[in-house]
Amino acid sequence: MVENVRQSVLSLACMMAMITPAAWAEGEWQPAARLDAPRAGLSVVVLDGRLYAAGGAGLTDPRSEFESYDLEFDRWMPEQPLPRGLERFGMAVADGRIYAAGGYAPGELGVGPSASMWSWGAEHAVWQSESAMPGAKADFSLTEVGGQLYAIGGNRDDGQIFVFDPETREWDSRDAPEGVTRAAAAAVALDGEILIVGGFYEGRPTARTDLYNPETGEWRSGPDLPSPRSGVAIAFDGESVHVFGGQGGEGNTTLDEHLVWTPGRETWVQAEDLPSPRTNAAAAILQDGIYIVGGGSGGGFFAPFTALDVTDVYVESEG
Repeated sequence: MVENVRQSVLSLACMMAMITPAAWAEGEWQPAARLDAPRAGLSVVVLDGRLYAAGGAGLTDPRSEFESYDLEFDRWMPEQPLPRGLERFGMAVADGRIYAAGGYAPGELGVGPSASMWSWGAEHAVWQSESAMPGAKADFSLTEVGGQLYAIGGNRDDGQIFVFDPETREWDSRDAPEGVTRAAAAAVALDGEILIVGGFYEGRPTARTDLYNPETGEWRSGPDLPSPRSGVAIAFDGESVHVFGGQGGEGNTTLDEHLVWTPGRETWVQAEDLPSPRTNAAAAILQDGIYIVGGGSGGGFFAPFTALDVTDVYVESEG
């Protein structure tokens, strides 16, 4: 009898170990300074220990604001604006410069997907033109791995990812499996691979995740999200991947969920929910916190009308 109880306790402990993440701790949400204006569909990156936010949806056209966050004084500072307004574009850091590519941008025929790219460095603090992508992309991710920039996803599934070499300042194209280049998917670099999460597939949100190894060119499936979603914010803290918010259901439900996945585990787990539902926000790691910037409480056509100017910080508990 005693031995049976002992075995039951051990079995329960093993089950709990399987579903409880070991690489992240519980945490709490804290407010930080607000953006100068509400923005959804913006991008954020960290360069030299400073957080930068750019672009986003406007009521009529995409916005061109570019701001940096001063952690010591908890305030956003204006920087030179983007060359033109951008929404749902790619932004990443490589070789000490910020690159902003593609996205929805105003043009002669109105707002549409763009192939243009610019870069910005803190030394001269001006945007300079770079080689355009091989094709127009919007609602995609730009991710740095090994000094190269990878543009994955977009407003149409073209089966291609674009790769930019900052040294040669040239783009190349690579084939991708069916469904990888989907709209409104989020991507993040981890351990030499790129994780692509959620997005729209065959006209509706998906729970699918994919992993790409740029060095070997191999693709593999990752663990499905607990439920389909698109427009999430994503960050990798060095141990675990954090996914925030997005839209679920048929793309008409804005989520406040915070999901965590530790590589090597089979499932995502729930963490502390966002302070409020949001989609098309952006996330980045700054020191010991995960900063969630902007976004909207509604998506699609309603995004500019429900845009948020809030900045929330997820800080893991000590001990």
